[in-house]
Amino acid sequence: MIPKACKRLAEVDFPIAEVSKHAAREKSIRHGHPSTLHLWWARRPLASCRAVLLALLWPDPCDPACPREFKEEARKLLPTVGGCHPGRTDEDLRKALLRFIADFANWDNAAKPAYLEVARSLVKAAYPEEPPLVVDPFAGGGSIPLEALRVGCEAFASDLNPVACLILKVMLEDIPRYGPALAEELRRVGAEIKKEAEKELADLYPKDPDGATPIAYLWARTVRCESPNCGAEIPLVRSFWLCKKANRKRALKPVVHHRDTESTEKNKRESPCPPCPLCLRGEFPHVAFELFEPKSEKEVPAGTVSR
Repeated sequence: MIPKACKRLAEVDFPIAEVSKHAAREKSIRHGHPSTLHLWWARRPLASCRAVLLALLWPDPCDPACPREFKEEARKLLPTVGGCHPGRTDEDLRKALLRFIADFANWDNAAKPAYLEVARSLVKAAYPEEPPLVVDPFAGGGSIPLEALRVGCEAFASDLNPVACLILKVMLEDIPRYGPALAEELRRVGAEIKKEAEKELADLYPKDPDGATPIAYLWARTVRCESPNCGAEIPLVRSFWLCKKANRKRALKPVVHHRDTESTEKNKRESPCPPCPLCLRGEFPHVAFELFEPKSEKEVPAGTVSR
């Protein structure tokens, strides 16, 4: 057991630059990351929680009160992962422990057996009697208790929000307990729900003429031309762009379809509004939209309202 007088590693140094870099990278990770389980506000980065926990749990090897067993175990295990060389002095060992914490903060190393073995074995070496208990009374998305379990601690998590409690139960209890079987069951049930939903909602999502099924709709308020001989519906949109990503540029192009009326001259006489090109042509217009791939910004018409 670590004596109370012994300083923890976090009290003397911490690889903040490397950990911050790995924490920032987590925002762009989607596949397999716990953040995709359910949206939660102010979710703490796993990299930061993992690194801080180890730095708080491990003693500083340069402290005179640091247990000898911990230093011996660290010198034996750290060489099993690349880049962590404990050297001969306690200062070298401290640097190696900090190097390990920085490398372990990388999401790519978080589930590697070699890193997990070193982290858990050193936690056990520091607390040989029983695993340390990490308590997070306002756990939210569960980053702290999840990382506590990862490094070999026991964890207690709670929250006032029932959504957070559900996230915690699934992530900390159900997934570790059932593993791939739970994922397979989720896929099966999800497929059944999708099949039934498609039956019930098919009328709300009619297929396009080419057979494609829309998965989302864009809506806009519309105004109608005040001319009694026109009446075209015009959507109020700021831009006709749908996507500006490289190799995926898509935009809408308004296309006016005309229907002949009885008399062009009659339209001219009865129209109370200023001469409208559409009305003067003696047609009732209908505005539709076509999807196209613009080659330049100039090809996309301006929106119907200003910003």
